[in-house]
Amino acid sequence: MKAFILTLLVLLALPLAASADSDADLRRAKDYFEYGAYDRARDIVEELLEQNVLASDDQLIEANRVAGLAWFYGDSTERLAKAERYFLQLLSIEPEYRLDPFFTPPAAVQFFEEVKAVHEAQLAPIREQRRLAKEARRAEEEARRRFLEEQQRGGSGGLAGAHVERHNFALVFLPLGAGQFQNGDDATGIALAAVQIVAGLTSGLSYLAIENMRDDGGFSGNEVGTAQTLDAVKWASAAVFYGAWGYGIADALIHYESEVVRPSVRPLGQARPRAPAATGSTTLSPQVSVHPDGGFLGLGLDF
Repeated sequence: MKAFILTLLVLLALPLAASADSDADLRRAKDYFEYGAYDRARDIVEELLEQNVLASDDQLIEANRVAGLAWFYGDSTERLAKAERYFLQLLSIEPEYRLDPFFTPPAAVQFFEEVKAVHEAQLAPIREQRRLAKEARRAEEEARRRFLEEQQRGGSGGLAGAHVERHNFALVFLPLGAGQFQNGDDATGIALAAVQIVAGLTSGLSYLAIENMRDDGGFSGNEVGTAQTLDAVKWASAAVFYGAWGYGIADALIHYESEVVRPSVRPLGQARPRAPAATGSTTLSPQVSVHPDGGFLGLGLDF
C-alpha cells in the first residue's frame, strides 16, 4: 500500500517538475539569445517545442520567437525557411503579434511582417476566431460583474428571499376548500368551494321555499307534492355539501405540511409579471387569512 501511494505521488509530481524544468530551460534559452549564443538558444527551444512541454501560449510564443530569430540570425542556407516555419507557428497562436522594433533589427522585423502578409489568407480565420473568443470572454466577465453588482444592491434577492410559510392545522377542517388553498392546491380548492356553494345554496333555498309554503303547520293539498320534492332536493344537496366537505378534510389531511418553504426565484431586477385580466370574464378568487385568535375564509368574484 505504501509503495502504491509513493508511486502515485511521484506520478502526480512529474507534471509539476516538468513544468518547472521547462520554465527554467526557456529562461536559459532567452539568456543565451540575449548574449548572442543563437545556436545554443535555438537548440534549447527547439527541444522544448518538440517535447511539447510548454503549457501556456506566452511560453509557446516566446519559444517560437527565439527559434525564428535565432535561425534568421544564422548563416545556414535554410535559415529563412526555418525562420519562416517558427514565425508561422508563432502567428498561428497570436496572428496580431509584432516584433518589438526597439530590440529587434529592422531586417528581422521586415522579414517577419512579410511572412505575415504572405500568409494573411490563412491567418485571417484564426484572427477572427480569436477576436470572437475575446469578445465572448469580455461579455462573460461583464455579465459576471453585473450579476455580482446586482447581488450586492439587491441584498436578499433570488433564493435568499425564500420564506417559511407556517400552516394552521385548524384550516384543514374548514369547508369551501380552505385546506386545499392552504396546501397550495388551488384547483381542487376552487372545485370543492364551487360544489359546496352550489349545494349549500340549493339546500338553503329549498328549505326557505318549504317554509314559505307552510301554512299553519301544514301544506295545502296541491303543495304537498312540491314540498316533498323540495325536501328531497334539500337533503340531497345537503348530502353533496357535507360529502364534499368530508372529502376536502381527508384530502387536506393527506397533503398537510406544518411548514413549507416558498422560494421566490425570478430574474434580478425584474418584477414578477402579472397576468392580464380577461375582459368580460368572471373569476372566483379564494381568500384565506389566519390570525393568532382565529381565521377568515371567504370568496371573491372579479368581474
